[in-house]
Amino acid sequence: MLFNLQLLISFILGGLFIALQSLIAERVKGFWRNIVLTVPSTMALGLFFIGLTKTPQDVVQASLMVPAGLSADYIFVMFFALLARFNFYISLIGSLSAWAISGLVLILYPPASYMTSIFIYALPIIVITYFVVKKLPQTQDLKPFPMTSRNIFIRAMIGGSVIFLIVLLSKTLGNIWGGLFTVFPASYTATFSIYYHMQGKESIPTVAKTLFFPGIIGFIIYGWIVAETFPLYGIWLGTLFAYLGTFIWYSLYHLTQKRLLSKV
Repeated sequence: MLFNLQLLISFILGGLFIALQSLIAERVKGFWRNIVLTVPSTMALGLFFIGLTKTPQDVVQASLMVPAGLSADYIFVMFFALLARFNFYISLIGSLSAWAISGLVLILYPPASYMTSIFIYALPIIVITYFVVKKLPQTQDLKPFPMTSRNIFIRAMIGGSVIFLIVLLSKTLGNIWGGLFTVFPASYTATFSIYYHMQGKESIPTVAKTLFFPGIIGFIIYGWIVAETFPLYGIWLGTLFAYLGTFIWYSLYHLTQKRLLSKV
């Protein structure tokens, strides 16, 4: 009974959190809009609820899948961008199938440490997928889509459902499954869907390219801080520290980017 209540709460709070994230993104512009949309949300809530429904130590095991799981995410991104020239459903089914196959490989052969997860599982795949996406035809007139109530509802429902699955799978099948689904490409699916239907298939390679940086490093930093702080300080302070660390990274990235551009 208690677990069923926790599942319901994870779905509702997950959906509300992602809806709030979308509403804030609508009210800021430029760099900060991109940051708000890419700050860890589904992953953060998933790890938080694993710690809440199980133990902080279980989150350490689940977090090992964060960098490795990102490799499956960017395989998804690459396939969606490659297949977008055909039609939306082919690109969606093809990319989700590629993610599922990649995820199954990770479940069968999970990383043994966070560093292994980064440098053996994630880095080579992310570099390859980035250069593949970069080679695709890019458009220069990409415009931010308006955050209509329908768009916010889609993002909230997808996000809430994924967080529900994270908690359910970590409890029933183990932390590796839960950890993998913390980085399920829910927001990427919603973003691709909206851009495809509002700005056409030609926009997808450009959208895909923007999803790589600085978000990837932010996710990895968040997962690492969670693994280090949850067992020591608990899930509340651990989440706060993880968000602070991610925010510092985004700020440093923004300042460095501004300085480089000012010298051009």
